Order: sequence, then structure tokens, then C-alpha cells
Amino acid sequence: MATLITRIRGVHSTKSLCRCFSSKVNNEQSNPVRGMKDRFGEENRRFQWINDKGAKIAGLYGFDQITTPILEYSQVFERTLGVSSDVVGKELYSFEDKGGSRLTMRPEGTAGITRALISQKLYNDLPQKFYYSGPMFRHERPQKGRLRQFEQFGIEVYGQSHASSDVETIELASEFLKSLGLNSASLEINTLGDNASRHNYRTALTEYLSKFTDKLSEDSVNRLTTNPLRILDSKSPQDIAILENSPVLSDYLSDASKERFAFITKTLEHMDIPFTINPRLVRGLDYYQDTVFEFKVTSRLLGAQQGTVLAGGRYDGLVEKMGGPVGVSSIGWAAGLERLSLLVEEDKIPSSARPIAIIPVPDRGGSNFSVELDEKNSNSNSRPSVMALHSHAMSVGAALRAEGLRVEFMHLTGSSSSKSQLPKQLARASKMNASHAILIGTDEMQMGVVTLKDLDKTEQQRCPVDDLVRALSAQ
Repeated sequence: MATLITRIRGVHSTKSLCRCFSSKVNNEQSNPVRGMKDRFGEENRRFQWINDKGAKIAGLYGFDQITTPILEYSQVFERTLGVSSDVVGKELYSFEDKGGSRLTMRPEGTAGITRALISQKLYNDLPQKFYYSGPMFRHERPQKGRLRQFEQFGIEVYGQSHASSDVETIELASEFLKSLGLNSASLEINTLGDNASRHNYRTALTEYLSKFTDKLSEDSVNRLTTNPLRILDSKSPQDIAILENSPVLSDYLSDASKERFAFITKTLEHMDIPFTINPRLVRGLDYYQDTVFEFKVTSRLLGAQQGTVLAGGRYDGLVEKMGGPVGVSSIGWAAGLERLSLLVEEDKIPSSARPIAIIPVPDRGGSNFSVELDEKNSNSNSRPSVMALHSHAMSVGAALRAEGLRVEFMHLTGSSSSKSQLPKQLARASKMNASHAILIGTDEMQMGVVTLKDLDKTEQQRCPVDDLVRALSAQ
């Protein structure tokens, strides 16, 4: 260390070098990791409201909640998402733990829930219908509505293979978005076909795109040998121009795939669920087949590239691929709460209950913490101690909370007179949007009453403690 300091002495002193290192550490410690954020207050209430709406709608369709670990063995995602997907290739948060196991922070919900279905042998009692919510993690470029730690609400259905299950899954998604007030969300739908259909189309698409390897984007050239269907989802202008004349998947569908998709689209029409068939629509993960769909919202808040707020599809081979029994069908969707939160109108979110502030106003300063009750003194005119008054005030607060009311107890600060603190306490109560302040001094305590102050009307009255709940309900 001395040698190092000697070498850099001409540039920095030891003290300035330490300050430099300390500054860097402090800056890192005082900020969240890039692509992750602190969430509190109104934003938290918006997220909770969206989750509550989703849970209520899913419950009406017979879904139960499931919670899986944030950490899974890396194979859970590497085997299911596909080595050619961007998620596995670039975005996984993976590491080796102290025991030598490779672990990954979940980038999406489906693989972990499917793992749970297999490990808990839930496939012995099909169908299984789950909804979930929670944080996901992907190391991608942060942008508006997309973070490296992001929240999703989603559903998974196992053991229902009929095309009517696809329709119900889409209907549930539509009802969920409507419950959030997003009636303008537009549905795009497509079919990737069965295995034979995709094999035939992949061959034709690869043959066509191979003629343009010198013009395709670098990512698309790489996907040409791994998963050419992913090129259909490219946002690169040069790729989009080439894809305009590429083969269309619908021309390569098997009869069974055509019949299934026709059933879905006709049923959606009969149920008055508007949609657009997008023959270029694919999903970014390799396990999808047959039905895929997205709900999009046009908004300046999100931009043209971030309009998808909910997406999903069918993946009947996933359970088998993960080592479960053959023939367990599955379908689901997920929605990003960050994007939904940006779109939900403010007046849709119910305001949190306004608190009621309880302010003890003892005769003495706030620093008197004596636990001796003055009532024990021989002087019959003695006053209750600070401790006795606080105990009484806190008991009043506990009684109100037992009735379901939100209560903020205003603790005294410093050693100044409690009466001199009263204006500041009232100002704090107004700042936190309290509807009422309950003032309790020694006189009120001895009389069994409180001073109830309406902070909106700036009116106050004496109220017996036993009538307090009724008095608050009447206002």
C-alpha cells in the first residue's frame, strides 16, 4: 500500500485518494442498483390496487394464488426459455452460491410455476388454475415502463387443452384490463401452429431470409441459425423492410391448426371481444405454440415500442420438456405492472383512508418520562403523570383501530412544553391529510372526554370517549 501511495503521490495525496474512494462507495450505497427503484406512497398504492383487481377477477374464474421462490436452479430457465432467446443469452441474473449450485433470479413466472406443478405432483389433480404476482429480474436496458426488477401479474392454466380454454384465457385478460379502466386496449392474435406447421414454416422462412444475410441486422443473422421465427419480432427498420415479402405462417398451417384457430376467432367474435389477426406476431420465448396474443395500448406515455401491456399464449409441451408427464397442456399470460401503473387514470385509484391524529397534551414538558402515578400522592388535587396521560391516549387510539379506523399517534418531541408543540402537531396532522385531531389533556382524561377537532371545518367540540366512534362516523 505504501508503494502504491508513493507512486500516486504526485497526483493525489493519501487523504484525497481516500476521499475519492469514500465518495464512490457512498454514491453507490445511496442509490438503488441501475434498473431498479424504490417504490412507496402513491405508487405502491397503485400497484396494490392493480394486484387486487387481478386477484378479484381471477378468483371469479376459479383461480387460486400461487407463490414460487424468486431464486430457482438455473436449469429451470435455461431449459425452458430456449438457448436462442434473448432472455437466456443476455438477460439472466445468474450466479453460483456457496454450495456450488448455479442459481438464477426468476425472469418470468411460467417456468417456476411449471416446476412447482411437477415437483409437488400437482399434475395428478388436473386442471390446475393459478394466478401470481411479484418481482421478476432481467438485465436489459432500462427504459420507461421497463426496469431490470419489474412486477408482473399473471395466470397459468394446466390440463385444459380445448380451444375454448384459449378463449376463456383471453376473455379473463380482457376483463382484467377493463377493470383497470383500459377499455381501449386492442387485442392482437396469431397462431404459431403445431410442431409440424412450425417446422414447415421455419424451413421456408430460413430459405427466404438466407438471401438477405448481408442486409439483416446482426441479431437477426444470429437468430437465423437458432430461432428464425424470432426475427419476425425484430424492431430493426432494415429487418422490417425485408420481412414485408417473407412467407406467412398461415400458409403453412396444418388442417388441425387451422380448425383450432378458426374456432378461437369465431368464438371471440360471438363474445364481442374485438381482435386483429397479426400474422407477424410471435412471442419471445421458445416454448410457445398454437395461440399467441397481446393486448396493446397506444399512449405517448409508453411510446410506439412499449405499447404491449399484457401478453401470453399456449405452451402444451412445456411440462414434458421440464421432466413432467407427457400430454399436460398449458396456457397463460402476464402483464407488467409498471406499464399498467403509468396508464391507469388517477381517479380510478381509491384514496387511502384518511387518518385520525391523536395528540396528547400533558401539563409538563415532553421530556418527563416518570412512571410514577401522581394519583398515589396524598394530595387529592394531584394531576395525572405524563405516563398516565400517554397510556390513556394510546388506549383511545387502540380502541379506534379496533373499529377499523386509521390512527396516527402524534408523539411529543424534545423537552419543550407540550402546549407549545400543539400548533406544530396540528400542522403535521393537516400535512398527512388527517380528517380529525383528538386532543387529550389532563382535564379531558379526568373528565372521560376528548377534544375532537374537525381539521376540514376547523371546528372542535368536547366528546365523551365512549361516544367517539359514533361522533366520527356522523361527520
